[in-house]
Amino acid sequence: MTGELVQKVEPAVVSVTITAFNSERWIARALDSALSQKTSFPIEIIVGDDCSSDRTVAIARSYKERYPGIVRVLERPAKLGMQRNYYETFETCRGKYVAWLDADDYWTDHHKLQLQVEVLESDASVSVCSHFVRQVDQNGVPQRENQRTFPAGRYGVKDIVSENFVQSPSIVFRNGLHRSLPESFFELPGLVDWPMLVMAGLSGDIVVLDRVMANYSITPGSAYMSKGPLYQDRLDLIFCEHMEQFLPAKLHGAVRRARARKYQTIAYVLRQQRDFRGSRNAAFKSVMSGWQTGGNVKTLAISLILEAHARLRGYRPQ
Repeated sequence: MTGELVQKVEPAVVSVTITAFNSERWIARALDSALSQKTSFPIEIIVGDDCSSDRTVAIARSYKERYPGIVRVLERPAKLGMQRNYYETFETCRGKYVAWLDADDYWTDHHKLQLQVEVLESDASVSVCSHFVRQVDQNGVPQRENQRTFPAGRYGVKDIVSENFVQSPSIVFRNGLHRSLPESFFELPGLVDWPMLVMAGLSGDIVVLDRVMANYSITPGSAYMSKGPLYQDRLDLIFCEHMEQFLPAKLHGAVRRARARKYQTIAYVLRQQRDFRGSRNAAFKSVMSGWQTGGNVKTLAISLILEAHARLRGYRPQ
């Protein structure tokens, strides 16, 4: 083409996915945190909006106009729901790796993506690279300075089956991983990251870097964290009930132990809320799920004793 300067656009190495629904208060912050990344490779940013009724899409469009070729906006003709929105957004990614960022979360380290891609590039047996995060409220005030349920290191599938210790804004995974999700994934209410991480564990290891590089926001409309520990545990339990269906038999013992621990935790929370009958039922299910673990029997005994004591003092189940 004589006389014309043709600019060659390099393909993205990392696709940053920002899933959003009525996120006008936070979407710009998330986008800015992605655009501020200092990398030796190109990135793309995909906003997957699930039919927001506020200004989320308008704000995302303004970024697309300012950063053409980097920011894309997926506007749905009809509401997909949380799981489908994630899946369809992942499906449009063109990068070798996918970085997970919800619209109300944001990254705090400019070198996050560079560090994580270096890990993934150096070892093909790693399927996910993550790191520590900080929990903050909707105004960015820290609620928990360092979210460390597991130490930094390398983990296998049994570890992630036992507990979801990876926070979503820390996840970078190999593109295509989402296609291994079972069909039942789309029936699970409000849970996305743990199923993805379990499937990742089947194909490779999960590395947790010893560095805090993101803020996980506890916002009033959050589909998970804002609804309290009992809701979270019950949601996790639904996934625990499904896990055996698509995991090999050698992992079923780990699944049952995880289920037993979830019931045990629920029994404790209900006991604190003086729902003694609910606590007793959860404790019984904990025993039945992991009968070989003495701690579960202890939980049931405590629930029975406290319920009996409460009844003597006039407690009546609702």
